[in-house]
Amino acid sequence: MTSAATRTRLAFIGGLTFFMAVLSALLWGLWLLVVWMTAANQVPVNHLTIQGEHKYLSRDDVRQAVLALPEVGNFFALEVDQVQQQLQSLPWVYQASVRKQWPDTVRVYLVEQQAAARWNQNAMLNTQGEVFRASPQGLQLVSLSGPDEESARVLEEYRHVQTLLQPRGYEIERVHLTPRRSWELTLTSGIKLLLGREDIEARLQRFIDVYPGIEQRERVAYLDLRYDTGLAVGWKQDEETDNDQKRGKKSDRRA
Repeated sequence: MTSAATRTRLAFIGGLTFFMAVLSALLWGLWLLVVWMTAANQVPVNHLTIQGEHKYLSRDDVRQAVLALPEVGNFFALEVDQVQQQLQSLPWVYQASVRKQWPDTVRVYLVEQQAAARWNQNAMLNTQGEVFRASPQGLQLVSLSGPDEESARVLEEYRHVQTLLQPRGYEIERVHLTPRRSWELTLTSGIKLLLGREDIEARLQRFIDVYPGIEQRERVAYLDLRYDTGLAVGWKQDEETDNDQKRGKKSDRRA
């Protein structure tokens, strides 16, 4: 009985030792494989596939943005999220999706920004009213301005007033929301409309009704519609006279 128990114990120990040896060999081999896979230039990214319609986005800019990542020399070390963040930092990229394809390819699908308007002179708005900064590249866009946090509201208001004015033959050149949240419109004819903060639609309707009856409309500089009824007209000649008077006062002070 003692001999049988000893043999059983030895067999168990031998089997356990063999199992541990096999497991150690597998772990060692796995570790070597990981080391080889993550070693620089063992499995480099050799192909970059770019998909999506791009009107203003340069493929070379996309390629250079990916190549600038230090991990691009290793297919396994390259993080998809990092590539995505790198691409979405490009001016004309609205959205990027990235995936890796064995053995050495990175596939990129890009959605380009859709410009809806210029914003505060040095930026643009996309169709969602979000601010982005990119070169306009000759785009003919309406000029919108105001606090950045109100960009979507300004774009929405522009679209609304455009539906009121465009059918009457008036084109909008600029919409401005002042720091006091007062609306100002400039038409392509150069006339500025001061609309205030309330009853914008009613005030625009007043402009549509009254403006055609104003004599010498070519001399109108601005129309102040911030009244319950009626409006005030500012004439171009009045502006020039005011400027002359200001210059005259400065000259008198110098004398």
